[in-house]
Order: sequence, then structure tokens, then C-alpha cells
Amino acid sequence: MSLFGTNGIRGILNETLDPELAYKLGMAAGTYFEESEIAIANDSRTSSDLLKQMVAAGIMNAGKNVIDLGLFPTPGLQVYCKTHAIPGVMITASHNPPEFNGLKLVRPDGLHPNKEQESEVERIIMGDLYYKTTWDTVGRIRSEDASEIYIARIHKFIKVAKIRMSRLNVLADLANSVATKTTPALLRSIGVKYTSINGNPDGFFPGRNPEPTEENLQKTINFAKSGGFDLTVAHDGDADRAVFLDENGNFIDGDKVVAIIADHILQSKKGDLVTPVSSSFLIDWVAKNHGVKVHRTKVGAPIVADELEKINGLFGGEENGGVIYPEYLNARDGAFALAMMLDIIASEEQSISKIVGKMPDYKIKRIRIPMNRDFDSIKKELLNKYQDFDKDETDGIKLIKGDKFILARKSGTEPIIRIYISAIDEDWISSRENEIRKII
Repeated sequence: MSLFGTNGIRGILNETLDPELAYKLGMAAGTYFEESEIAIANDSRTSSDLLKQMVAAGIMNAGKNVIDLGLFPTPGLQVYCKTHAIPGVMITASHNPPEFNGLKLVRPDGLHPNKEQESEVERIIMGDLYYKTTWDTVGRIRSEDASEIYIARIHKFIKVAKIRMSRLNVLADLANSVATKTTPALLRSIGVKYTSINGNPDGFFPGRNPEPTEENLQKTINFAKSGGFDLTVAHDGDADRAVFLDENGNFIDGDKVVAIIADHILQSKKGDLVTPVSSSFLIDWVAKNHGVKVHRTKVGAPIVADELEKINGLFGGEENGGVIYPEYLNARDGAFALAMMLDIIASEEQSISKIVGKMPDYKIKRIRIPMNRDFDSIKKELLNKYQDFDKDETDGIKLIKGDKFILARKSGTEPIIRIYISAIDEDWISSRENEIRKII
């Protein structure tokens, strides 16, 4: 059986995620990694402490020491692991609903393991091939605050003085989770005035669902429209993603954020871009303007990161608000995306809406369908309906008409089918949505 999905192990406590698996993963991590220390961190979910203690016990029983970073973002853990050249384990279900939780491994270079490495960890677990310590060599555990290390890393890639001089004002939706630990500290460190909402860690996520979609952010949008904010940021549950609202409270699609940051970086450096098949053709427009190529992958931040590493790419990102800049960290990071957006506003000396307005207005409609039908039958009906479209089976089925597309794929983190419809023309999107809902 395969334990790892698109981005780690996910499930619901004592239904599809047994605490014993967390212990076994800790044992397997302690067995697989050669380093004497392993860092761990967690999000605010109700089951995170339980699972973290199980992971820590497994690591120590394999004879390795544990460094507990506490409530901390996934990319913060990755930066710590990269800085100290040690592996890590993150306890989080990222953007999934509150009942979910999950486990992510981090390599000593700060990256997610590739499929071969995950398979080796699975082999250790399935074969009960753990190293088990003795009473006199059992591992120890200690706590550490890694916030300063994380924020200092981000500072190296932005013009802090320029941002300070711009006297920007930000609304920060911290999603009742790990961003409460780091985003306010980051904003203070670069002289940005801010107002925070959903700022108390709470595993029930009382403010909103942890996935920062436009639908889930309606209260935040209403607050942002009250005025006075140059930018609004909203994180997901483990703060490896960030989505944004402009100064008028209008939602900025994740594709546009990726395009804006890519365009900014490409003004001083050249290199190819990587994005999943779920992203619109806006990134292609940016790439063409700078004379570089776009490489498309299956959906999933680790897959994008793997491709960036493989081709020595410059920058990558996903339409869901994840951006990856390998020179900083070859993994997505919401706080880094926020810092880059503030750097761009300060550098351009323009409002974010004007910066967005310079680009073609590609739109993406996202639809979630419960997995109550066989995906192959849906795929067959879509192919039959859109026979005159070009097709791409990199991930699910993508049907392309010029710079428009329909993508249907099974989620790698939830029991749902995800549908993406993208075009500049809203009527075209609405028509395709009606047709697809009838099919499904």
C-alpha cells in the first residue's frame, strides 16, 4: 500500500490516520536518516500535539534526538532543516478541513523527499525494519524557537529599507494556525503596519476553513473593503501558501500572484519556469515576454519542486497561491510570497491593482466534486463531449482549446474530484461549468 499522497500522509484521526502510524513514521525517519537530530513542528489542529508526541517517541526510540520547534510553519521547519543540515517531520494537514491531519517528511536540504525516498521509508514501515535503541542510547528531546532564523532568511531576498520607506499597511488573515507565530513578526521586522484577524491558534478553525479560497475568505474580503490596506494576505493551515486581496479588497487569483512574482524576478535573472497543468496560460504570457520556457507538471508542490531541481529552473508556482523560488528554498512559502509582494509594491511604487491590471485577465473556476463516481467514467464522458479539444493526460484529463482549458483530476489529499476551468472569457467558463455539472 502507498502511505504518501501528493504531499505527505493525510487522514482523519482514528479513522484513516492511526496514531500508531505517527509513531512508526518517527521510527522510520530515525532509521532512514543518518543525522543524529531530527526537527519536528506542528500546526494548530486538535490532534497535532498527540501525533507530534507519537512521532517524537518513535524518533527517540530509534536513538535520535528531537528538536521541537513547536507551533511553526512548514516552510519555517524546512528553512531550519536546510540551515542546520538535519531532517524534519511536520505534523499538518495544510489546507484540509479541521478533522484532517497529516505527516510530512523533510530532507536535510529542506526539501520534500522524492518518490523513491518515500518508497524506502514505506518499505521500512511495512517490513518492520526499524532500528531500535537500547536504554542507554535512547534519544532526547529539546525545544527551540526558530523564528529569527526563518525571518532572517526571508530578509536576504527583499529590499527591507525600500519597504520600510513605503510605509505600507497590511491586513493579515492568519487562519487560526501557524502564521500567528511568524507573519506578524515578519511584518514588524520590515516596518510594515498591520492588522491581524483569525490571530489565535485554534484547531477548530473558528474564523474560516483553512483553505484560503475566495469562497472561504468572504469575511476577510468584507473587512478588507473597509479600506486603508495596501494589501491583504490570507494563509492556509501550515502557512506554506498565501493568497492576496488588492487595496480595494478584490481577490487576486493565485495564478496572477505567481505571474507577478515571476515577472519581477525575471527582470534581473533569466531561467525557465515550472507550474502544474492546473495553472492558466498567464504564466506562458510572462515567459514569452522574457524569452524563457514553461515546464508543466502534475499538481503538487513537491512535484513542481522536483522539476525545478531537475531542470535547474528559476521559479515555480501553483494556481492555489503557492510560490517556489529555489534560490531561497525549493518549496512553497506563504511568508516569502508576502515579502515578495510587498517588495514589488515598494519597488514599483504603484498599487497592487495597477500591477495586476497590466496583465491579461485569465480566470480560473475551481469546482470540488465528492468522489461518489468512478473517475474513469467521468473522464470518458468529458472526452466524448469535447472531442474537438486537444487533450493532455499529464494529470487526470486536460482538454485545451487555444488558451482555454478544462482539467479534471482526482485530489491527492482529499476524497474529491477537482475541476478547473480557465479562460479570459467569463461566459465561456460559465457555459463549460454548466455542461460539466450536467455530465457529473
